Amino acid sequence: MVKHIDVRGTHFEIGEAHGRQAASEIAISLATYRRMFQDMAGLDWDTARYEAERFKAAIEHVCPELLEEMAGIARGADIDPLDVLVLNARSEIALTHAGGPIQPDGCSALSQRDAKTGAQWLAQNWDWKASQRDALICMTLRAPNKPAITMVTEAGIIGKIGFNEHGVGVCLNALRSQICRPKLPVHVMLRRVLESDGVEHALDMIDEVGVASPAHFLIADASGQAAGVEVSPMGDSAMTPRHGRLCHTNHLIAKHLPPGLEDFPREDSFTRLERLRALVAESEPSFESLRAHLSDEQGAPDAINRRENPDIPAGERMETLFTIVMNLTEKRAELSMGKPADHPEIVTLSL
Repeated sequence: MVKHIDVRGTHFEIGEAHGRQAASEIAISLATYRRMFQDMAGLDWDTARYEAERFKAAIEHVCPELLEEMAGIARGADIDPLDVLVLNARSEIALTHAGGPIQPDGCSALSQRDAKTGAQWLAQNWDWKASQRDALICMTLRAPNKPAITMVTEAGIIGKIGFNEHGVGVCLNALRSQICRPKLPVHVMLRRVLESDGVEHALDMIDEVGVASPAHFLIADASGQAAGVEVSPMGDSAMTPRHGRLCHTNHLIAKHLPPGLEDFPREDSFTRLERLRALVAESEPSFESLRAHLSDEQGAPDAINRRENPDIPAGERMETLFTIVMNLTEKRAELSMGKPADHPEIVTLSL
């Protein structure tokens, strides 16, 4: 199904276990992004390493322990620490450089609160390059003085999509933009969100520190709080749910954006968002109903349940690689690899 690494220890020890147990998956990540940087941005690996070093000072200033974790990954996988930094800055390197083909985008995310029980739900499809399917891992982390975290990530990357023992969860939508500054990379900030104790704490931390490139984080917690925040190095735009619901795809939707912030979405981002909003409005949340929404194929192949589109260049194709549905009130999630419409095996995650 998917490799699950469960580890307790210092950040370096966590990283070393990550690198040792997922060495083969990390090799896939490195190969994927070596090709992607060249195809999408015209960058060779040496240039990508140079670009990644721009973010090292910000990470060292804000969360040096996460830099130690990356060093542990490098030790465990027997690779250069700078290559691990490249993976953790892959959004900034791949998605903000002009010059290559139009970059692909994907992912459909939603937050919904149960009006009857008050339970808070969070869910998404993660759409990306098919070559990264075999690089996906699940991790449960227990670091000193930090909440326990369960997340799904690309091997070698220290933060992504999941939830923690306080019931704080986060989903991610990529935004295509040419804006980038030497602040915390998107995936490092996702890890910081997963280390927070509530939505307000996460939003304050994002606002104080700043994110290197534009993205959307959908954050919710066990108390029923939820917010969508379109982050960028120029500032953040937070949105609250309406009628307990908030959906997002791959374009900016906040009404008040920082001056100069722009994105370059594909048309299907708008149609997927409209369709997802309509589906979520029609039912109460449950593992079954949210998975059904994420299985929707209206507009296929570029639907919520995304399949590779043979009519676009191979380097721009993407598909749904995993689906996660989280009940944050119960601190429980259901994860499936592949397209939810194909009824893959479901694994339960809990803290």
